[in-house]
Amino acid sequence: MPVSICEYQIVRDEKTIRELVGKEIERTGGIFRLAPTWVGRTGIVVPGRRIKLEDIYLNQAVAVNERWLASVTYADNGVSNAVCPQDHGFSYLVVDRFRFLLRDAFRVVGDVLLGKGKEWDVLPKFFDNNGRIPSHLHPCQQHVKKGLIGKPESYHFPRELNMNPNSDPRTTLGIDPTATDDDILNHLRGYKKGNNRLTDLGCSINLIPGTGYYMPPCTLHGPGSFVTYELQVASDVSCIPESRVNEMVMPVDMVDRDLPVTFEKDGEEAVYQYILSMIRCEQSGNTVVPFRKEYFRPPVRVRDEASGYQDFVIYRTGKCSEPVNPDLYSAKHTVVYSQENMEMNEHAAFGLITLGGHGTLSVPGKEPVSLETVGIFVTRESMGGDEVFVSAPAASHLIVEGQSMEDVSFYQHFSSHSNLEAARLSIPE
Repeated sequence: MPVSICEYQIVRDEKTIRELVGKEIERTGGIFRLAPTWVGRTGIVVPGRRIKLEDIYLNQAVAVNERWLASVTYADNGVSNAVCPQDHGFSYLVVDRFRFLLRDAFRVVGDVLLGKGKEWDVLPKFFDNNGRIPSHLHPCQQHVKKGLIGKPESYHFPRELNMNPNSDPRTTLGIDPTATDDDILNHLRGYKKGNNRLTDLGCSINLIPGTGYYMPPCTLHGPGSFVTYELQVASDVSCIPESRVNEMVMPVDMVDRDLPVTFEKDGEEAVYQYILSMIRCEQSGNTVVPFRKEYFRPPVRVRDEASGYQDFVIYRTGKCSEPVNPDLYSAKHTVVYSQENMEMNEHAAFGLITLGGHGTLSVPGKEPVSLETVGIFVTRESMGGDEVFVSAPAASHLIVEGQSMEDVSFYQHFSSHSNLEAARLSIPE
């Protein structure tokens, strides 16, 4: 019978969490199984059906188009939160026949899992849509509502999930440098009058499998229909000032819910003026032309040997013209060739998602943990063997064993200050 995550008892008390973490460290050296975390969005998107979930409907109003990875972040759907699960977006660690929130594990034994003084301040995810999603921007820290966290983000387009590009494999972004403030305001003011055609002010870039982009905060962007592996600061703040996409009406609450000004409290004009200030924010990439020159991120090969290779695929969270960027987060793509073994020595804890082949991940002298590509998740409760969390002590010495005819292919996501070299890598032509 297929294994369901509902068979694992939820644990919340600190004593039991501490005991279970200690037990798994003793068994595996600190490699933990993660249950899959599915995230639904309201009618602003149409799911692309390539992230291997068959039953995509949370309810009549919400369909799953995202899978969040090693997540400690709540998935905020605004007024639709009432019809979403209370743990929407949170990842669970699975030990024996128990499960508990990754967020709680960090709260209870964070120093053990991450290292003393370290935080898990990243939100990794896949998002998968049939067409372009709404043109939106994520406030930076100076533009977000008090108590929330501003959000830069980065994208990579995995080859393994993009054999079918779906209907619109381009991203619209930014504002044409010739557009005046009045031009922008005229489009924003049309929000409640029909189609405000906000993307008329921008440009578009064609998406290439196996590459990606850094997306600065406060940058208008309407991501295209590729399956996207995304890393971002651990936050779900957004502002969607485009009124209609693919003939779908955008929810009004998605414009101002995370801003310090609102339609109800301050009036429409104040909100539009505030969005203009975000678009003109010095941190944004709205008027950087060509956008590709500063923010395109092809993979950077950092290991290439007989057993396999490793690339940085998310790195340099800033302009490439700057000599060094902050290490806000980073990600690697690792491939271990068929029937080969590869030793890995990482600087910090990481989450891992397997997209090709199968094999094992182990700490020398401890019980191996299987890495398995999943063909399909029949329901949202289906358990998988493709996602794990590797604690900091385990990360320092690992062995991957490829056991399939197919190469083992997986992606590793790291939080801030984990890979300082990723902040200054040379970007290939």
